[in-house]
Amino acid sequence: MIVKVRIDDRLLHGQIAYSWKGALNYEAIIIANDKAASDDIQKSAMKMALPDGVKLAVRHVAEAAKLLMDSRLKSMKVFVVVSNPKDALKLYEKIEEVPSLNIGGMQKAEGKVALAQAVFVSEEDIQYLDAIVEKNIEVEVGQVPDEVQKSYSVLRKKIKL
Repeated sequence: MIVKVRIDDRLLHGQIAYSWKGALNYEAIIIANDKAASDDIQKSAMKMALPDGVKLAVRHVAEAAKLLMDSRLKSMKVFVVVSNPKDALKLYEKIEEVPSLNIGGMQKAEGKVALAQAVFVSEEDIQYLDAIVEKNIEVEVGQVPDEVQKSYSVLRKKIKL
């Protein structure tokens, strides 16, 4: 069972591994990211950030979707992390479950505007996030689970691109 999907362009780091572990009590993390799936050094670094007893799978987005459909995962609490809204939408289009989406860190870059603290989005990001909302998926923005999560739809109304 997927307990939550999170967008964080840093993928797996201590904040995700530990603060969200306490809130979600997950048993496995699936990183759905094409670049990380092909990078053994990045996979090794992510394993070091993993809480004890938690399983980790780093897969290409399409492979992660197939893995999430595996019946053996239905009895486990799984936390999914992607690096961007495009990959999140790709994933939601291929899985049956519709867990809420948390938008965490998305770094500032040229052509991006602030959606919230530590969350910067481009026009393309907004299009993908809007498509996720259209699928009736709850989308919230927040760095850690103990802060008040903000509604993407409310924040979205303030964005001028």
